[in-house]
Amino acid sequence: MQDDTPKLTKGPPSKAIISMMTPMVIGLIVIIGNGLVDAYFIGQLGYAQLAAVSYAFPVWFVLGGIVMGLGVGTSSLASRAIGSGNKEIVKEIATHAMILSIVVGVIVIAIGLSSIDLVFGLLGANEETMPYVKEYMEVYYWGGLFMAVPMIGNSVMRAAGDAKTPSVLMASSAVINAVLDPILIFGWFGLPAMGVKGAALASVLSNVVFLIAALCILIFRDNLIQFANHSLKSIVESWKKILHVGLPAIASNLIAPLSTALVTALISSYGQAAVAAYGLAGRLEAFIIVILMALGGAMSPYVGQNFGAKRFDRLEQGFTFSMRFVLLYSLFCIVFLYLTAEFFLGFFTSDPEVIKIAKIQLLYCPWGYGFLGLAAICNGSFNAFGKPMPAMTISIARTLIVYVPMAYWFASLIGIRGVFVAQVAANILAGIVGIIWYKLLFKQLSSQVYYCQL
Repeated sequence: MQDDTPKLTKGPPSKAIISMMTPMVIGLIVIIGNGLVDAYFIGQLGYAQLAAVSYAFPVWFVLGGIVMGLGVGTSSLASRAIGSGNKEIVKEIATHAMILSIVVGVIVIAIGLSSIDLVFGLLGANEETMPYVKEYMEVYYWGGLFMAVPMIGNSVMRAAGDAKTPSVLMASSAVINAVLDPILIFGWFGLPAMGVKGAALASVLSNVVFLIAALCILIFRDNLIQFANHSLKSIVESWKKILHVGLPAIASNLIAPLSTALVTALISSYGQAAVAAYGLAGRLEAFIIVILMALGGAMSPYVGQNFGAKRFDRLEQGFTFSMRFVLLYSLFCIVFLYLTAEFFLGFFTSDPEVIKIAKIQLLYCPWGYGFLGLAAICNGSFNAFGKPMPAMTISIARTLIVYVPMAYWFASLIGIRGVFVAQVAANILAGIVGIIWYKLLFKQLSSQVYYCQL
C-alpha cells in the first residue's frame, strides 16, 4: 500500500491479470493435490475410514462455499475502495470483514458439532462408518474458525492486487497438512496413532498456522487490520455491503454440490463403473479448468480496482484479453485431451469400462470449456461491479435449470453421452448470456459515470 496508485490500475492489462492469475493457479493445484494426499493416507486405514471421511466432502464444499462467498463480497467492496484511493475505508472494510469471519466461524462450530448425527445420518453414514465420522468431524469442525478468518484475509490481499501471498499461504498450509497427516494418523516419532482423528487434527493445525500467518501479514505488513475505534453501527453497515454481494455468491457456490449430487445419481443408473469414470474424469477436469477458474477469480480485483478508479478503458482492454485467453486455452484443451485422454486415464485405472466412459467425458466436455471460462470472467466482473444478481442468476440457470434437466432428458435419448452433451450445452448458454449481460451492464455503468462528470 506504499504506492498511492492501485497496483492493478497501471501497466498493461494483460500483465496485471496474469500476475493475479498465476499464483492463484498454483495455489489451487496444490489444494487439489492435497485432497488426493489425504485420501491416500486415510485409505490405508481401511474402507470404513475412507468412506467416513468421504462423507465430510459435501460439508467441506458447503463450508468452503460460504467462506468463499463472503470473500467475494469483501473483495468486491475492498477493491473498489482501493481503486478510488480511499485507504481508510479499505482498513475499515478489512477489519469488519475479519470480525464477520470470526462470527461465521463460531456459528459453523456450534451448528456443526450439534448436528453430526442428524446431518451425516441423512448423508447415508451407517453403523460401521458413523463412529469414524464422529471421530473425524468432532475435531474437524474446530478448523472452521481457523479457516474462515484467513480465507477472508486472503480476499483482502487479492483486492489490494496481491495474489502471490494468499497462494503461498494456502500452499504452505496444504504442505503442512500433508506432512502432519502420516505423523498423526499412524503415530510416527513416538506419537500415538490417532487414525481419522489424526487426519482431522492435521487439517486444524495447518489452518491454525494459516490463520497466524495471515493475521501477521494483514496487521504488521499491510497495516490493514485495526481493531480500535469501530462502532457497532459502522460494523453492521459494512456487513450489509459485504453480504449484498456475498449472499448471492454463497448461493451460487452451494448450487454446484447440489447439481453434482443430482447428476451423480443419474450416472449411477449406468453402474458403478460409470460412477468411477465420472469421478476420475472429474478430478482430471478439475486440474485442467483450474486456469479458467483462476482467471475468473483474477478478474474480480482487477475489475474492482479499475472500476473504482473509473478506468473504463482498462476494463475494456482487460475483458478483451481475457476473452481471447479463454477461447485459445479451450482450443488447446480440446486438442490436448483428444491426443492424451486415454494415456492419462491409464495411470489411474486399468478397467476398460471405466476408461471407455471417462474418455467419452474428456472428449465431449472440453467443447464447453471456452464458454465456461467466459461465464467465469463475466461473473467475476459482475461481483466486482457490486452487481451480484447476474452472477447468481447465470450460475443457478446453468446448473439447475439447464444442465440437470437436460442431462436427464438427453440421457434418455442417447444414453450416458447425453450427460456430457448437456454439460457442453449448459456452458455454451452460460457463456453467451454472460457476455450479453456484461456488455449491457458495462454500457449502463460507463454511461452513468459519463453523465455524472458532465
